[in-house]
Amino acid sequence: MTCFNFNITGDGTATPKGAKFPGAYAADEPGFHFDIYDDKSKAPYPAVGPPLFKSSAVAGRGSAPKSRVVLSPTGQGPAADAAYYKMQNAAIARQAAIDEALDAIGG
Repeated sequence: MTCFNFNITGDGTATPKGAKFPGAYAADEPGFHFDIYDDKSKAPYPAVGPPLFKSSAVAGRGSAPKSRVVLSPTGQGPAADAAYYKMQNAAIARQAAIDEALDAIGG
């Protein structure tokens, strides 16, 4: 289970090139063959897929990004969000324990 938080800013006029699926990735991209356990290579992980979109604001040519907006997963306030995150963390911990048990028996 993975969760991503995005901070999307701007006025909505950017038109990034985008990527088409299937076809956004190639099987021979270095990121698919990167060995995270190779101590000899301290190179950063080479991300797969098309390059990230860089807005003009990031490059310093446009308006500054707008203030940060935090989206609530529950819509019921900080206490409900904290309970939700606690529940999600417990679910992740349970899944990790299951994965470890399966790995231990060769599964």
